[in-house]
Amino acid sequence: MLKLTGQHVIPMSEVPRFLSGEGEYPERCVAITFDDGYENFYQYAYPVLKKYQLPAMVYIVSGELSGRSEWLKEDGHQPQPLMSRERICEVYANGIEIGSHSVTHPRLAQLNADACFQELQQSKKDLEELLGDTVDHICYPYGSFSEEVGQQAAKAGYRVGTTTVKGLALPDQNLLSLPRKAVSFNDGVLKTWKNIHRL
Repeated sequence: MLKLTGQHVIPMSEVPRFLSGEGEYPERCVAITFDDGYENFYQYAYPVLKKYQLPAMVYIVSGELSGRSEWLKEDGHQPQPLMSRERICEVYANGIEIGSHSVTHPRLAQLNADACFQELQQSKKDLEELLGDTVDHICYPYGSFSEEVGQQAAKAGYRVGTTTVKGLALPDQNLLSLPRKAVSFNDGVLKTWKNIHRL
Protein backbone atom coordinates (compact mmCIF):
# COMPACT_ATOMS: atom_id res chain seq x y z
CA MET A 1 0.00 0.00 0.00
CA LEU A 2 2.85 2.38 0.79
CA LYS A 3 4.37 1.57 -2.57
CA LEU A 4 1.09 2.02 -4.43
CA THR A 5 0.34 5.39 -2.80
CA GLY A 6 3.77 6.76 -3.64
CA GLN A 7 5.11 7.09 -0.13
CA HIS A 8 8.88 7.27 0.30
CA VAL A 9 9.86 5.11 3.26
CA ILE A 10 12.96 6.23 5.13
CA PRO A 11 14.67 4.66 8.15
CA MET A 12 13.54 6.08 11.47
CA SER A 13 17.18 6.97 12.16
CA GLU A 14 17.02 9.48 9.31
CA VAL A 15 13.93 11.29 10.59
CA PRO A 16 15.98 13.93 12.49
CA ARG A 17 17.90 14.81 9.32
CA PHE A 18 14.69 14.92 7.29
CA LEU A 19 12.94 17.19 9.78
CA SER A 20 15.93 19.52 10.02
CA GLY A 21 16.12 19.87 6.24
CA GLU A 22 19.52 18.20 6.01
CA GLY A 23 20.21 15.94 3.05
CA GLU A 24 18.07 15.40 -0.01
CA TYR A 25 14.72 13.72 0.61
CA PRO A 26 11.46 13.56 -1.35
CA GLU A 27 8.69 15.80 -0.05
CA ARG A 28 6.50 12.96 1.27
CA CYS A 29 8.35 10.58 3.54
CA VAL A 30 7.18 7.90 5.96
CA ALA A 31 9.04 5.99 8.67
CA ILE A 32 7.58 2.66 9.79
CA THR A 33 7.64 1.70 13.48
CA PHE A 34 6.43 -1.33 15.44
CA ASP A 35 5.87 -1.32 19.20
CA ASP A 36 6.68 -4.08 21.71
CA GLY A 37 8.70 -6.53 19.57
CA TYR A 38 6.13 -9.26 19.14
CA GLU A 39 7.04 -12.65 17.70
CA ASN A 40 4.37 -12.04 15.07
CA PHE A 41 6.46 -9.13 13.78
CA TYR A 42 9.08 -11.73 12.87
CA GLN A 43 6.49 -14.10 11.39
CA TYR A 44 4.42 -11.67 9.33
CA ALA A 45 5.82 -8.13 9.02
CA TYR A 46 9.51 -8.92 8.68
CA PRO A 47 9.13 -11.06 5.51
CA VAL A 48 7.01 -8.33 3.86
CA LEU A 49 9.52 -5.63 4.77
CA LYS A 50 12.28 -7.77 3.26
CA LYS A 51 10.24 -8.47 0.13
CA TYR A 52 9.65 -4.77 -0.56
CA GLN A 53 13.02 -3.68 0.85
CA LEU A 54 11.41 -1.30 3.33
CA PRO A 55 13.23 -0.04 6.44
CA ALA A 56 11.50 -0.12 9.82
CA MET A 57 12.19 0.28 13.52
CA VAL A 58 11.00 -2.09 16.25
CA TYR A 59 10.79 -0.84 19.84
CA ILE A 60 11.81 -3.58 22.27
CA VAL A 61 10.81 -4.13 25.92
CA SER A 62 14.27 -5.14 27.07
CA GLY A 63 13.24 -6.97 30.25
CA GLU A 64 10.79 -9.26 28.49
CA LEU A 65 12.83 -10.92 25.73
CA SER A 66 11.24 -14.29 24.88
CA GLY A 67 8.47 -13.39 27.33
CA ARG A 68 4.85 -12.41 26.82
CA SER A 69 3.11 -9.04 26.65
CA GLU A 70 1.30 -9.39 29.98
CA TRP A 71 0.44 -5.67 29.88
CA LEU A 72 -2.19 -6.39 27.21
CA LYS A 73 -4.45 -7.89 29.88
CA GLU A 74 -5.07 -4.35 31.12
CA ASP A 75 -6.88 -3.58 27.85
CA GLY A 76 -8.69 -6.91 27.66
CA HIS A 77 -6.34 -8.48 25.12
CA GLN A 78 -4.60 -11.84 25.28
CA PRO A 79 -0.84 -11.61 26.02
CA GLN A 80 1.29 -12.42 22.98
CA PRO A 81 4.78 -13.92 22.70
CA LEU A 82 7.68 -11.52 22.25
CA MET A 83 10.79 -11.98 20.14
CA SER A 84 13.84 -13.72 21.57
CA ARG A 85 17.34 -12.29 21.72
CA GLU A 86 18.22 -14.41 18.69
CA ARG A 87 15.29 -13.07 16.64
CA ILE A 88 16.10 -9.47 17.56
CA CYS A 89 19.75 -9.90 16.59
CA GLU A 90 18.73 -11.55 13.32
CA VAL A 91 16.35 -8.79 12.22
CA TYR A 92 18.87 -6.14 13.30
CA ALA A 93 21.60 -7.80 11.25
CA ASN A 94 19.24 -7.65 8.26
CA GLY A 95 18.51 -3.94 8.39
CA ILE A 96 15.69 -3.58 10.93
CA GLU A 97 16.45 -0.78 13.39
CA ILE A 98 15.94 -1.35 17.11
CA GLY A 99 14.74 1.19 19.64
CA SER A 100 13.88 1.06 23.33
CA HIS A 101 10.39 0.54 24.74
CA SER A 102 11.56 0.55 28.39
CA VAL A 103 12.46 -2.45 30.57
CA THR A 104 9.03 -3.48 31.87
CA HIS A 105 6.48 -1.47 29.80
CA PRO A 106 5.24 0.86 32.58
CA ARG A 107 3.37 4.16 32.29
CA LEU A 108 6.47 6.30 32.55
CA ALA A 109 4.60 9.53 33.36
CA GLN A 110 3.22 7.85 36.51
CA LEU A 111 6.67 6.95 37.85
CA ASN A 112 8.85 9.20 39.97
CA ALA A 113 11.88 10.72 38.26
CA ASP A 114 14.37 8.13 39.52
CA ALA A 115 12.23 5.13 38.52
CA CYS A 116 11.52 6.66 35.12
CA PHE A 117 15.21 7.30 34.50
CA GLN A 118 16.08 3.75 35.56
CA GLU A 119 13.57 2.27 33.08
CA LEU A 120 14.96 4.40 30.27
CA GLN A 121 18.64 4.05 31.05
CA GLN A 122 18.58 0.32 31.78
CA SER A 123 16.67 -0.52 28.61
CA LYS A 124 19.14 1.49 26.54
CA LYS A 125 22.04 -0.31 28.21
CA ASP A 126 20.43 -3.75 27.80
CA LEU A 127 19.78 -3.27 24.09
CA GLU A 128 23.19 -1.76 23.37
CA GLU A 129 24.84 -4.75 25.02
CA LEU A 130 22.66 -7.11 22.99
CA LEU A 131 23.29 -5.41 19.64
CA GLY A 132 26.80 -4.08 20.17
CA ASP A 133 25.60 -0.72 18.87
CA THR A 134 24.11 2.57 20.03
CA VAL A 135 20.39 2.72 20.77
CA ASP A 136 19.17 6.32 20.90
CA HIS A 137 15.47 6.02 19.99
CA ILE A 138 12.72 5.52 22.59
CA CYS A 139 9.01 4.84 22.25
CA TYR A 140 7.05 5.60 25.42
CA PRO A 141 4.83 2.66 26.49
CA TYR A 142 1.11 3.49 26.29
CA GLY A 143 2.15 6.89 24.96
CA SER A 144 2.65 7.86 28.61
CA PHE A 145 4.69 11.02 28.19
CA SER A 146 5.24 14.30 30.02
CA GLU A 147 7.82 17.06 30.04
CA GLU A 148 9.52 15.29 32.95
CA VAL A 149 9.65 12.00 30.99
CA GLY A 150 11.21 13.85 28.07
CA GLN A 151 13.84 15.32 30.38
CA GLN A 152 14.66 11.88 31.77
CA ALA A 153 14.87 10.46 28.23
CA ALA A 154 17.35 13.16 27.25
CA LYS A 155 19.33 12.53 30.44
CA ALA A 156 19.45 8.80 29.62
CA GLY A 157 20.98 9.62 26.24
CA TYR A 158 18.07 9.29 23.81
CA ARG A 159 17.89 11.60 20.79
CA VAL A 160 14.45 10.71 19.39
CA GLY A 161 11.22 9.69 21.10
CA THR A 162 7.83 8.68 19.69
CA THR A 163 4.44 9.05 21.34
CA THR A 164 0.91 7.87 20.55
CA VAL A 165 -0.25 11.39 19.72
CA LYS A 166 -1.83 11.18 16.26
CA GLY A 167 -0.34 13.48 13.67
CA LEU A 168 2.49 14.32 11.32
CA ALA A 169 6.03 14.90 12.54
CA LEU A 170 6.92 18.48 11.65
CA PRO A 171 10.26 20.37 11.64
CA ASP A 172 9.46 22.54 14.68
CA GLN A 173 8.58 19.62 16.98
CA ASN A 174 10.69 18.33 19.84
CA LEU A 175 12.48 15.21 18.58
CA LEU A 176 11.81 13.49 21.92
CA SER A 177 8.01 13.77 21.55
CA LEU A 178 7.17 13.00 17.93
CA PRO A 179 3.58 12.08 16.96
CA ARG A 180 2.70 9.10 14.78
CA LYS A 181 -0.11 7.70 12.64
CA ALA A 182 -1.33 4.50 14.29
CA VAL A 183 -2.30 1.19 12.70
CA SER A 184 -3.88 -0.88 15.47
CA PHE A 185 -5.82 -4.03 16.26
CA ASN A 186 -8.52 -4.79 13.69
CA ASP A 187 -7.62 -1.92 11.34
CA GLY A 188 -8.61 -3.08 7.88
CA VAL A 189 -7.27 -2.13 4.47
CA LEU A 190 -9.70 0.77 4.01
CA LYS A 191 -8.93 2.47 7.33
CA THR A 192 -5.20 2.00 6.83
CA TRP A 193 -5.41 3.44 3.32
CA LYS A 194 -7.31 6.48 4.61
CA ASN A 195 -4.61 7.11 7.22
CA ILE A 196 -1.89 6.92 4.58
CA HIS A 197 -3.86 8.99 2.08
CA ARG A 198 -4.13 11.83 4.59
CA LEU A 199 -0.36 12.10 5.00
